[in-house]
Amino acid sequence: MGRAALAAVALAAAFALGGEAAPGDPELALVGTFSSPTYLTAPPGDAERLFVVEQGGRIRVVRNGAVLPTAFLDLTSLVLSGGERGLLSMAFAPDYAATGRFYVYYTARSPSGQLVLAEYRRSSNPDIADSGSARTVLTIPHPAGNHNGGQLQFGPDGYLYIGTGDGGGAGDPDRNGQNLGALLGKILRIDPLGAPYVVPADNPFVGVPGARGEIWSYGLRNPWRFSFDRQTGDLVVGDVGQGTWEEIDFVPTAAGRGRGANFGWSCWEGREVFGNCQTLPPNHTPPVWQYSHSRGCSITGGYVVRDPALAPFAGRYVYGDFCAAPVWSIALAIPDARDDRQTGLGVPSLYSFGEDACGRVYALSGSGPVYRLQVAGAVPGPPCAQTPTPPAPPAPPSPPASPRPAVRPVICRVPRIIGLRTRTARVRIRRAHCRVGRIRYKHSTRAKGRVLTQAPRPRARRVRGTRVRFTVSRGPR
Repeated sequence: MGRAALAAVALAAAFALGGEAAPGDPELALVGTFSSPTYLTAPPGDAERLFVVEQGGRIRVVRNGAVLPTAFLDLTSLVLSGGERGLLSMAFAPDYAATGRFYVYYTARSPSGQLVLAEYRRSSNPDIADSGSARTVLTIPHPAGNHNGGQLQFGPDGYLYIGTGDGGGAGDPDRNGQNLGALLGKILRIDPLGAPYVVPADNPFVGVPGARGEIWSYGLRNPWRFSFDRQTGDLVVGDVGQGTWEEIDFVPTAAGRGRGANFGWSCWEGREVFGNCQTLPPNHTPPVWQYSHSRGCSITGGYVVRDPALAPFAGRYVYGDFCAAPVWSIALAIPDARDDRQTGLGVPSLYSFGEDACGRVYALSGSGPVYRLQVAGAVPGPPCAQTPTPPAPPAPPSPPASPRPAVRPVICRVPRIIGLRTRTARVRIRRAHCRVGRIRYKHSTRAKGRVLTQAPRPRARRVRGTRVRFTVSRGPR
């Protein structure tokens, strides 16, 4: 089916869920149709423009309701796109009007799948970026095709927050979620102005042996979309689940806005023990809401609505699911969110939500259409004003009121491979953070290709990278 046909189907399905809206009811207004749109945002204070990120590598501009024919930026030659990979997000610096600085997050063609955070600048034409202004800020190796994270967001404090997935594969095989020595499975916080960036001194793990100072929050599987409440500064994360639960994590500004929070993966999936940890850490910040895969399969996090023209959802968090069309809204609270209900709106293949400079909320379908959430029959309001800066989180205690989580060094815990096929044994060894050592072969009554002996012994604890030697059967003589 062609893209135009897909867009027509998506548009029909989107409006079919709730029928024709009566005056005062929420509705979806079509902004335009794009190529696999992954994100939408706008520069601070710019009420004229929307910037739509396309998965394949282009950023398109919508100015005063019209989609401009020329891309703002074209990175298709750099971006590896397909599945969960592509150009995933962008963020404008708080001083964009003066400096023209903005940031993009994508998976690279080379090295294949590498996560890239890069800075660009606007050209003298406000609708065109300077493609020659690229500056690489951060790269993270990521050979797997899934769980790339993808969200960029400048926080109320002016720092850049970055959501990374756990590195891919089922069940967090590399245990990145709980590893404070890895940047995957985290929300990072940096000052992107530096060489290449600066780690803020008040980040929670600065100075902790073995930990990366860039980490703000951890224990995440794939925080595809997170946001800050533009009025309060509260942090809200939609973290994509494994096989059973999707979750919403919420940390108010008064509780530190996620500073040092451990959201649990892969010890927990949602509020349920997942089983990847021998000892459950005591500092788990559980989700305020979870729903099972009987309802969806991949949460798409959204925004707390502060658009005064969208009264039915005022102060409520809107979100959805890639595998199910309904758009939902919920009242966030600690310890449990409440009043989860459908909005009456539906967007098939819901890739993302977006928010413009005025706080208006948008929903993006992977099939192409981008919609604005609005109220039927509403009269357009006056031009939006700059949103006041939300309150700052409380200063971290000194010394800390509670001990920081211990950073456990990554070790080689030798797996049992006797009886396995050679190929399976190699995989088990690598997943245990060990290396494959010398392999010997001998005739045996055991089936050909099966492991006969190994050294070191199973379950031995060794330094990371220890070589595991083993003998493989050639079969009987």
